[in-house]
Amino acid sequence: MILTTKDLNIAYGDNLVVKDLNIDIPEHKTTIIIGANGSGKSTMLKTISRIIPYQSGKIILNGNDISNFDTKELAKKLSILPQSQEIADGLTVGELVSYGRFPYQSSLGRLSEHDYQVINWALKVTGTDVFKYRLIDSLSGGQRQRVWIAMALAQETETIFLDEPTTYLDLAHQLEVLKLLDNLNKKQARTIVMVLHDLNQAARFADYIIAMKSGKVIKAGKPEAVISAEVLKEIFNIEAIIGQDPLTGKPMCISYNIAEGADKNEKEKYSDYTNAVSNF
Repeated sequence: MILTTKDLNIAYGDNLVVKDLNIDIPEHKTTIIIGANGSGKSTMLKTISRIIPYQSGKIILNGNDISNFDTKELAKKLSILPQSQEIADGLTVGELVSYGRFPYQSSLGRLSEHDYQVINWALKVTGTDVFKYRLIDSLSGGQRQRVWIAMALAQETETIFLDEPTTYLDLAHQLEVLKLLDNLNKKQARTIVMVLHDLNQAARFADYIIAMKSGKVIKAGKPEAVISAEVLKEIFNIEAIIGQDPLTGKPMCISYNIAEGADKNEKEKYSDYTNAVSNF
C-alpha cells in the first residue's frame, strides 16, 4: 500500500464529517471513490493530500507520517487536481504546466534544463504540446483538463489525486480524460486516486473502489465487489439493476429506482425488468 489512514477524524468546526476512517490506497493502481453528495469523498481527498487539516488519527505515505513532510517535499510525492481551478488571465499552456516544477525550483525560481525537459514531456504525453503557446482561456473544457493533468505530471509525483476530473465535460471529453489517466496508470505506473460520480465510469476504469456514506467506508474492493445492488442501496438508497458491460466485462448499473417511496406500479416495473435481466 502506498497510502494508509488510521482512525482518521475530520471536522468542519464542531461538525465531524469523517469519523475513524481506515483506508488503504494500493500502489500503481487506479482507486476511485464513490458516494452520495456530502458523504465525505472530497473532504477525504483534500485531507490525505494535506490541503485541509484533520483532527486526529494518522495518514501514512510510503511508511512515513504525512505530517512529517515539509510542503515542497510532499509536493514531490503527490499532486492534486481540485474540482475547480482558477488561473490568471493571459496565461499560456506552457506557462501553466511549468508551475508543476515549483517544488524543484531554487530560491531564484529559475527553470533548469531538466525542468524544461519534464515540462515538454508532460505536454507531449497528455497531447497538449500542440497548445503550448495558446492561452488557457482559448481551450475547450476537455483540452483545459488535459493541461491541468499535464501540470500535475510535471510535478513528477508517483501519486496523482483528482477531485471529479470529468465534471462539466461532455461524454466524449469525459472518456478522453479517463482514458488518459488510465494510460498514465498502465504505462507510467502512476498511482491514480480520484472521486467520480458516474458509477459505470468508476466500474470501468477502477482497479479498486472505495464506497463512502456519511464519512465512513461502507465497502472497498474490486469493482465486482463494490458495484452491487446491495452496496448501491446502502450508499445511495437506490434499487439498482446490475449487469455486465459488454465492452469490458465489468459490472454496470443498467437502471435504478429510489429504494423508498416508489409507487406500486414503479416497483412492479422494476421487478419485471430485474427478472428479465436475470433470465438474459
